[in-house]
Amino acid sequence: MRLPPAALVLRLEKQLDQAYLFFGSEMLLVEEASDQLRQAARMRGIDEFIRLTAGIDLDWQGFLEHTRSIGMFSTRRVIEIRLPTGKPGAEGSKALLSFVEQDNKDVILVLLLGQTDKRAQTAEWFKEMEKRSTVVEAKAVAPKKIPRWIEERLSSRGLRVEPGVADKLAFYVEGNLLAAAQEIEKLSLLLDNGEILTDELLEKSIFDQARFNVYQLIDSCLQGVPSRALQILTNLERNGTEPILVIWAFARETRAMLEMAMEIHNGQLMQAVLRQHRVWSTRLTFVRQALERHSEGYWRDLLARLSELDQITKGRRVEVGSSWDQLERVALSVCGINIKLSPTF
Repeated sequence: MRLPPAALVLRLEKQLDQAYLFFGSEMLLVEEASDQLRQAARMRGIDEFIRLTAGIDLDWQGFLEHTRSIGMFSTRRVIEIRLPTGKPGAEGSKALLSFVEQDNKDVILVLLLGQTDKRAQTAEWFKEMEKRSTVVEAKAVAPKKIPRWIEERLSSRGLRVEPGVADKLAFYVEGNLLAAAQEIEKLSLLLDNGEILTDELLEKSIFDQARFNVYQLIDSCLQGVPSRALQILTNLERNGTEPILVIWAFARETRAMLEMAMEIHNGQLMQAVLRQHRVWSTRLTFVRQALERHSEGYWRDLLARLSELDQITKGRRVEVGSSWDQLERVALSVCGINIKLSPTF
């Protein structure tokens, strides 16, 4: 039986199965599903857990011995095996097949894999596990569904969210569920139960984190506020932020702006373009202002200049002046100040 992580809780409320296999590209969901299983096992009085990892302390013969011997003070036990490569090898395959054929009700086997390709899923041991156990596949959450995932997670912590804020957090974490989960845990400690997470509170929560400050820098440039943009840029430099991170963030935004500018240039309405590119409500005004401020050609030339800066920062080209000096010129230019970025720009 193959289930998504969200369906596991209901299954665990009804029964504990003999074996479980957790795998998928989203390791946060894999780990959380295994945590739910451990909790369900403890609630049923199981307190003996044996954890083994392939390549570290896993011996397949020893595993089989664990399945055949019962602890003195425990009637059931959970044996958890991590397979970082997703492949147990010939000896491991035989051991797993032997276990599922035993119908051993005193042992619950849990296999933890990472991302497992289609070919690995056609292996005999995998197919037999799927036939005789509960398989939980943690697929990657599609980018457009991450804001909803964030809202649901906030709700599970007793928090509500202001419209558009979940989209903003999703943008900040770039689809990284682990980063989103960590930020949500921090927010749940900062906010009271039932409190609404506003855009202001989110900004305050992440203000001291360099990666998020880079996004604030970009937004200040799009808004056309040079004083704030330069202040953030100076703080990033003083705090030891790598300039390549700032260049990357500018390039990421510039690509999006170029795509939107091209579509508008080809006759599409700006409102429709903003909607198609899922620009959230809190950014609509200044993204629109930046598109009105600069032409399609500007964004194209800026992207070329950022590519040059990327090469210079990596030591593949030489140019007078530091990367931070050049980034200051980029920031002022995006703000709308008529400034020459380089001899080739």
